[in-house]
Amino acid sequence: MKKLMLTALFATGLVAGIEAAPTDTVTQADLKALIERISRLEAENKAQAKKIQELESRDNAIAKKADDAAAKVEVAAKSADGKIKVDKGTEVSDTGRIYTTSNGKKYYLADASAKIFEPLSESGLQITPYGYLVFEGVYSTRPLDCDWSADFVMPKGKANNTTLSMQDSILGVQFMTPEAHAGWKFSGKAEFDLAGSTQNNYDFHWRHLYVNAEHETGWSILFGQTWHLWKMVTPSEIDGAWMENAGHPYRRSPQLRVTKLFTFEDESHLELRAGIVKGGPGMGGDRDSDGIQDNSASPWVLFEGAALYDRKAAWQSKEDNLSGQSWLVGVGGMWGRDKSHRYGWDGAGYSFGGDEDEYDSMMGMIAAKLPIWRFTLTGQFFGGQNLGGIQAGAGQRVAYHNFDYGRVKGNGVRTIGGFIDLAYQINKDWSAAIGYGCDDPLDSDVEGGYTGNSGMSGILFNDRLYVAAFYQVTGNFKLGLEYARLMTSYDNNNTYGGVGGDYDADRIQFSAFYDF
Repeated sequence: MKKLMLTALFATGLVAGIEAAPTDTVTQADLKALIERISRLEAENKAQAKKIQELESRDNAIAKKADDAAAKVEVAAKSADGKIKVDKGTEVSDTGRIYTTSNGKKYYLADASAKIFEPLSESGLQITPYGYLVFEGVYSTRPLDCDWSADFVMPKGKANNTTLSMQDSILGVQFMTPEAHAGWKFSGKAEFDLAGSTQNNYDFHWRHLYVNAEHETGWSILFGQTWHLWKMVTPSEIDGAWMENAGHPYRRSPQLRVTKLFTFEDESHLELRAGIVKGGPGMGGDRDSDGIQDNSASPWVLFEGAALYDRKAAWQSKEDNLSGQSWLVGVGGMWGRDKSHRYGWDGAGYSFGGDEDEYDSMMGMIAAKLPIWRFTLTGQFFGGQNLGGIQAGAGQRVAYHNFDYGRVKGNGVRTIGGFIDLAYQINKDWSAAIGYGCDDPLDSDVEGGYTGNSGMSGILFNDRLYVAAFYQVTGNFKLGLEYARLMTSYDNNNTYGGVGGDYDADRIQFSAFYDF
C-alpha cells in the first residue's frame, strides 16, 4: 500500500515538473509514454497486493487447522499435573470422568493413559452388549425329560439319544451411569435367551430386565426381573438345567428389593437383602386349569430375605492369577402363598372345582463358598414346601389324597435338598470340578397323590453326580466336557404313567462357549 502511495506522489510531482518545464525539452509523446508506464506499475502493484492477501489467508487457515489438531490431542493427553486438558467449549464433570462437548455429545474417559474415549448415550448411560454363544452336544443312555438339558430320567421312552443345539446361548446389554447424581448411581441389564423345549424349538423370553439404584451410603433399590434374593451360590455343572430339581433351587422373577451393604476395615462385607417377589416364568402353574396362574390368584406375594458375609481368603494364591478369592457364607429364605380350587370326585369324574384354598410356599437356605488355595468348595442346603415354582421339590407343588368322596384340599409337598461342588484350578488354562446334588421330597406327601397341572408327579427322589473339565483356549473361547450320572425314583402313580422304581442314566455333554 505504501508503494502505491509513493508511486502516485512521484507521478504527480513528475507531471507537475514536466508541465513547468520548457516544451522544447519534453514532447507530448514522451509524456504519454510516461503516463502509460505509471498505469502499468499501478496495476502490477494492485495484483501483487491481492496475491499477498491470498497468501496471508492461506497461512491463517493452516495455522487454525494446526491449533484445532493440537486442541484435540490435548483433550486425550495428560498434562504435567495429571489433569486432562480439553478444547474450548467442552465441559468436564467434577470428577473429571464425563466430558460434554460444545454440541452436547457426552463422552466417558475409559482410559486416560491409553487416550481412549468411550461414547455414552444421549441420556448419559454407558451401554455395553454382552452374552455368550454356546454349542452343545449331548449323549444320554436313557430318555430324559428334555433333549438339550435334563432334570429327570423318564421311566419310558427311547434310549441312547444324541442332541446338538445352541439352546443355552444368552444375549443382553448392561447399562450404567458412570457418574453419581445426588449420591445415586444407576445400573441394570436387559438379558434374554431363546431356549425352547427341544433342540429345534427356540422361544424368546426375558431372563433379566431390571434397574438398580445404588447410593454412596451402601443402600440400593432394585426393581425388575432378576434372581430371587436368596440365590447366593451356583454349581460348576455345564448342563443347561443347572442342577434344578436336584439340589439347586433358582428362578428369575419380577421383584422389588432393598439392599444394605456394610464394608468393614478388613475389606470384608455384610450384605442384607429384603424384598417382595411375584410371578415370573414357571413360578405359578395352573393346577385347576382356570386360566389363572395359582400365584397370581392369591393376593399374597413372596416375602424374601438373605444375609451374606464375604471376606478375602487368608491363603490367597498369587500364582496363575488366583488371587482375589473370597469366602462367602449366607442364609436366606422366603414365605408366600398361592391359590387353587379343590380336586376330587364330582359324580361324573375327577376334576377341580368348588372351594378355593391357599397353600403356603416357604423355604429356608444356608450357603457357602470356601476357596482353599487352588480349590473352591461350594455348597448349599435347603428345606421347605410347595417349591415346584423355584426348581425344587422335584418339580412338585401340591398333592391331593383321599379324594374318593368329594373334592378335598391338598397339601404342600415338603422337601429337603442341596448340592456340593469342588472346583480345582489346575493352571490358568485348565480347570476341573466334581459335584453332587439331590432333592428329596417327603414320601408320604407324594405317594398315592395327584398334583394336577402343577408340574411333575410321583417323584420320590432325584439326584445327580457330575465330573467336568474346562479348557480356556483364549480369553473369550472355552471348551467344556462333562459326565453326569442321573437317577430318579418314582412312585407307582407318576407323571409318565409308568410303574414305580428307580431309573438312572449316563449323560455326556461337550460344550464350546464364546463370550463377548
